[in-house]
Amino acid sequence: MPKIAFFYATFPRPTETFVRRELRALRSAGLFPHVYSLWKGNPEWEGIKINRFRILKLWSLPFWIPYWAWKRPTAFREVLTAMWSRPCPNLQNWNETFLGLGFALVEAKTIKSQNFDLFHGVWATMPTTAAFSLSKLLNKPFSMEAHAYDLFRKGGDWILKEKLFYASMIRTSSNSSAKRLFDLQKDDDRVKEIRRGLSVFPVRKSFELVKHGELQMISVGRLVEKKGYFQLLNILNLFHRTNRFNFKMRIVGGGPLYRSLQKEIDRLGLSGNVILTGSKTEEKVRDLLLETDIMLFTGIIAQNGDRDGIPNVIPEAMSAGCLILASCFAGASEAFVDGVSGFSFNPFSPAEWVECMNDFATNPEKYLKIRKTAQIDAGEYFNINQTAMKMIGVFKGIANKSK
Repeated sequence: MPKIAFFYATFPRPTETFVRRELRALRSAGLFPHVYSLWKGNPEWEGIKINRFRILKLWSLPFWIPYWAWKRPTAFREVLTAMWSRPCPNLQNWNETFLGLGFALVEAKTIKSQNFDLFHGVWATMPTTAAFSLSKLLNKPFSMEAHAYDLFRKGGDWILKEKLFYASMIRTSSNSSAKRLFDLQKDDDRVKEIRRGLSVFPVRKSFELVKHGELQMISVGRLVEKKGYFQLLNILNLFHRTNRFNFKMRIVGGGPLYRSLQKEIDRLGLSGNVILTGSKTEEKVRDLLLETDIMLFTGIIAQNGDRDGIPNVIPEAMSAGCLILASCFAGASEAFVDGVSGFSFNPFSPAEWVECMNDFATNPEKYLKIRKTAQIDAGEYFNINQTAMKMIGVFKGIANKSK
């Protein structure tokens, strides 16, 4: 197996359950990446040492900048030229880019002694800045992941084009993100669409309504603009006003829109039906999905361009046997076949959502085949072990080519 360094922004991060699942699967398949967390994180995770970068080390940059400018002048110039060639899209990206570069300059000599075969950035922002910079300084290949946040938010990462040009492999997990990558970088062979995977497939005991006389619904995700929660509340408001069914909607997640959403829930008179539960553990979300009839995902394209690829909660809800109603925007509907294993609707057109919800509440048995098909498809297309083997195959190919 190749010796690989994995770079994360923060590891482990509670909301990034899919990242942890993937690392477990890689290790189970025999690949043991060395984990680097660039911004805080824990010293260890499930017995794995986490190499946490100490920010105070950046005080040594006045020494390392001239050192690498002398040692690797061409590589040093290429990295800095990429940053100076265009304005940074936002302050957060500026901070992440310079932290990734600073990490590489300060730690490159130590990392060189590890004799890695490959550097891998788990996100296209800070982690891949580190991997890209180390690749230039140490003359080693790097690979990267580029997902919807990296590609679309405010036009994408600051030096994304340079990273895409030099990367040995670019992994993404949705067709919509892959299309964006092909628009930016025409080298199809290096773009690998490898979906995120599931490691647990829960068993639903019954496909009857969970609670007689009350429809149980759920939506899961951070409380941010791109999740379309205000559109969700419009859908629920119309459902509440035009049908005779009781319902309970749990919105699971934390984020900056909590207060605004709670005010809107109160204003619409939905406080008896809609609950903002806050964040939940992966295990608790799985339990809640088994207690749910319908999972709604109303993602939109945010004003800054940010959007979801395939939200992880959709295959999770499919595997739990929920009826899936999902947005037609970005990659949300890629996880299922519309009308076969779920339904794709426009979040700005509440009536079509409500029509389907009413029909399901009246005739739940009509949707039995769709829900069971979704479960089968989740197991076939979102298996974490398959994902791990695909990733390992790509990593081996890069390592062998570089020898």
